[in-house]
Amino acid sequence: MNTIFSIFLRAAIIALICFCIGSGSNFIRAWQLPWLYIPPNEITISGHKIPFCTADEAEKWLDDPQTVFIDTRHEKDYAAGHVRGAIFLSPENKEQRFPGIEPLVPQGSKLILYCYGPDCDMAETVAAFLIDLGHSHLMIMSDGYPGWEQKGLPIEQSNGR
Repeated sequence: MNTIFSIFLRAAIIALICFCIGSGSNFIRAWQLPWLYIPPNEITISGHKIPFCTADEAEKWLDDPQTVFIDTRHEKDYAAGHVRGAIFLSPENKEQRFPGIEPLVPQGSKLILYCYGPDCDMAETVAAFLIDLGHSHLMIMSDGYPGWEQKGLPIEQSNGR
């Protein structure tokens, strides 16, 4: 029993020493690491700042005729369900697919892109492509389609567009 306690005590002391060294070095650094992760509210892509929005914020733009929702997920997932009225444009075939949907994405319109959620970068990849084509009013829905669906917001199914 004393051996187990001794091992536990030594491990606790080592952990405390490591914590003190790590915390001390963090306090003296010019650029400190935050104690809690705070997600960013925007991302910079190709020199353009693109704000993130939630599904609730994006819903406010759903019926705006100057706003276009762009689903950047895989085609089978788009067909199974997507934001009502969203256009499909995945990173894999964006160059081939864009000429067919270009009339639906006029210059100057607000584009809200989404994919599978906060850990997905497919919307960012398509955003970079759209920025290169001259689009500048973009937003990325950070909670993606799962967040939209979870909130019970309007969805539809289709075979692609």
